[in-house]
Amino acid sequence: MADLPVLVTLLPSSDTDMGRWLLQHYGVAYREAPHAPIFHLQVLKKMGLGRSDLPVLVEGDRMTVNVDGISARFDPLAAAEQRLIPDPATDPDLHADVMDLHHRLRWDMGMGTVRWAYYHFLRHRALVWPSLTTGIPARERALLTVGYPVMKRMMFKGLGLSEATSLTALAAVHAGFDEVEARLADGRSFLCGDRLSLADLAFATSGAPMVLARGYGGHLPGFDALPPEMKDVMGPLRDRPAGQFIQRLYDDYRPA
Repeated sequence: MADLPVLVTLLPSSDTDMGRWLLQHYGVAYREAPHAPIFHLQVLKKMGLGRSDLPVLVEGDRMTVNVDGISARFDPLAAAEQRLIPDPATDPDLHADVMDLHHRLRWDMGMGTVRWAYYHFLRHRALVWPSLTTGIPARERALLTVGYPVMKRMMFKGLGLSEATSLTALAAVHAGFDEVEARLADGRSFLCGDRLSLADLAFATSGAPMVLARGYGGHLPGFDALPPEMKDVMGPLRDRPAGQFIQRLYDDYRPA
């Protein structure tokens, strides 16, 4: 275990889960070093990195940062049938479609997920506690145990969380689901082309916290544990074709 590459993560992050999925897909063994929100910024600073650089794969003196870096590094090394990024030389249109959709789903819909989920989950400490603390360093857990209200205030301020922004964020999530369902309406199995791509992983991981997808690595709660106002939003999303598509991707393509 000590010789394995280390994946430094923010435990509940959807980009973190995409990083896990990418490494598993490419057959890269690793061990995870998760951190709690706010504390992860201190870790990144010590590494000379910024907040957008998570997850970070550390192999000795080499660091590969974020899901863009991980996919760019390992995809060319994969067998042709395992590649998630189409060849820009031989299939430029499909390559452009995959990369455009991947980035928009992660940053537009994905940030909607971040703002809606954090606004609601952070108001229920018991609900979010496993997602924040599972496997993190003992010092972080001890400080978070007494400092949870401070961490919550910092996150609300840093992400601009409020009832109003949560509604705007939810609209972005619905827009992402709408776009995906428009693509799936013709009966296709994947968002772009005829096999799994980076766009599918981006949608699955960005949407997973909104549907509590089984297989997501961020220790999401069970649906029955949610308060009514969250069930009213997440229940219909789980039932939508796009929500079911997320779960199918986790069931069929996420390694155990």
